Amino acid sequence: MKKIHLLILLFLIGAVAVFAVSETTVNQKKAPTFEDAIAIIKKYEGLSGPSHWPFVGYGHKVMPGEKFTRGKRLTESEADALARKDYAKLCAKYREFGADSLLLAALAYNCGPGVVAKSSVLSKLKSGNRDIEASYIAHSRYKGKQLSQLKRRRQEELAVLFVKDPADLLEDESSSSNADPENMEEEVTEITNLSYIDKSGENNDSIKILSQNLN
Repeated sequence: MKKIHLLILLFLIGAVAVFAVSETTVNQKKAPTFEDAIAIIKKYEGLSGPSHWPFVGYGHKVMPGEKFTRGKRLTESEADALARKDYAKLCAKYREFGADSLLLAALAYNCGPGVVAKSSVLSKLKSGNRDIEASYIAHSRYKGKQLSQLKRRRQEELAVLFVKDPADLLEDESSSSNADPENMEEEVTEITNLSYIDKSGENNDSIKILSQNLN
């Protein structure tokens, strides 16, 4: 009888330990990466065709002096490389925010650096306030109306690219190299015959309907 009681006790202790580990794992997440952001950008921007001019690739707005031919669709590899180049430039712009540069750059890619500069998302992160969910989701409105596609995009960006509490990161993830803007820029592929114009200060509206709401 004592042996049975001992086995039951050991079983219960083991079950509690497994539950505790499982609960901890659920609360943890992997560090966001450059590739995560690129996947989201490509998913929601879509590959622009000739009818989308002056937009080419994945939401890149052609600026004066850039060498793009109107009516010519970029190949997927060209569009991918251009998106990486644009996004890396934006990550560098928000370098001071560390891993949060991934999220800010994603928002700027869709809405423009001008919108981000006036957003409470930026001011909150700068002050150390990480309760940004409502402010970030607010950038899913156009002319006062919330659009479901933009809301889904904001929610996915938050879920994948933002870590509210760094303590929730999985310990085995090498987040420092993945989230460092300088390393991100090194991995950007140069595209022959495609030039880049720095979009700092420009309202780089995507071909998709953009969020103009400033919270």
